[in-house]
Amino acid sequence: MIVSRRLAGKIKKDFPADSEAVLSMLHEVERESFGGDAGERLLAAVILVARGDIDRLVMALELMAEDWRDLLMDAGLESEDWASRLDEFFDSGES
Repeated sequence: MIVSRRLAGKIKKDFPADSEAVLSMLHEVERESFGGDAGERLLAAVILVARGDIDRLVMALELMAEDWRDLLMDAGLESEDWASRLDEFFDSGES
């Protein structure tokens, strides 16, 4: 999966000095753990949990590899309304 435009924008906002490194990390873990298709939901969960902090990003990536369901819970994207919650998050510009 290619990182969506809205997710890439969030990454650039939250990690201005490290956005390219963050994108690279997402692509690497996605390929290793999910065969190249983690989907926006999981990748966004990583960014939501990280909240602009590289150390939290690394922890979120480790959690995704260990148990992606726990990551979704930490990000608040575990329930059936995850798509609308994600839309609201991107629309609101929350950090």
